[in-house]
Formats: sequence, C-alpha cells, structure tokens
Amino acid sequence: MEMTHAQRLILSNQYQMMTIMDPANADRYRRLQTIVERGFGLQMRELDKDFGALTEDTCRTLIDIMEMHHAMQVSFSNLEDAPGVDPRRLEFLGFDAATESRYLSYVRFMVNSEGRYTDFDAGTHGFNAQTKMWEKYQRMLAVWHGCPRQYHLSAVEIARIINA
Repeated sequence: MEMTHAQRLILSNQYQMMTIMDPANADRYRRLQTIVERGFGLQMRELDKDFGALTEDTCRTLIDIMEMHHAMQVSFSNLEDAPGVDPRRLEFLGFDAATESRYLSYVRFMVNSEGRYTDFDAGTHGFNAQTKMWEKYQRMLAVWHGCPRQYHLSAVEIARIINA
C-alpha cells in the first residue's frame, strides 16, 4: 500500500484516537500506528486486508449465490413432498473467514447492514462456513441457472443443485 506522508499522518492520528475510543484493542492500534508512522513496507501490506475491494461482478455473483439459496428454501417450503432433500442442506453456510474473508464481509454487509436475506440463519459463526465454499457455489449456480423456473424448483432440481 502506497501512501503519501500526509495520508500516513492522518491514518496515524486515527489509530491514536482509536486507542482511546477502543481500549480493549489499544495494543493492536498502537502496533498499526507504529507501522504507518515508520512506513514498514512489509507490514503495511496488512492494511490491505482492512481496505479490500470487490468488483461489481463479484458482488453480483455473491448476491446471485444468496438468491439461489433463497429460491431453494422458498421452493422447498412450497413442495408437499421432497424425498431425498435434507432441509439442512438448503441452509446458506456463508464463506470461510480464513480464505474467503472478502466474500464473508460482503455477505455480512448484505444481511446486517442492508437488511437483505434476513431469513438466513447466521448461526453462532456469523456465516463463517469454516471451509472454502466459492467453487462449490459456482457449481451450484451453474445448475440453478440451467433450471427453467429458478424460483419454482422441483425436489429433483433442488437435489441436483445441492449435489453439484
């Protein structure tokens, strides 16, 4: 992360204020303040995690993933009988906090800040699936997009999607 001296000074002052406002995390803020003030290049890369960026296409894909889960849940609730479909497999698990944190942050933003998909159960982990999910969701999306009636899925279609 490249910053001018003025930007580093401003960020340093912000970290100093955060040590006062959030004493429980004061050590972390002091460490970050030292990194910024001294311009430690290797450690400055840590700041990139706090200022990630998702493209518009990625955001749309994440919404599509959540919409697919919503469609499966609604379709399942409208079915009178769905043999072979375990309702627990329809739950939206989220993403892995360790390797997919950008996606996880967006999901939390959509649910907690934007008020969308509030019917999804965040569980005790707040949509942290604790395993990589991106590739699985991509396979599921491919099957879902191939369904003629994406919001009126049959039990067979739901099973194909969750088993993708």
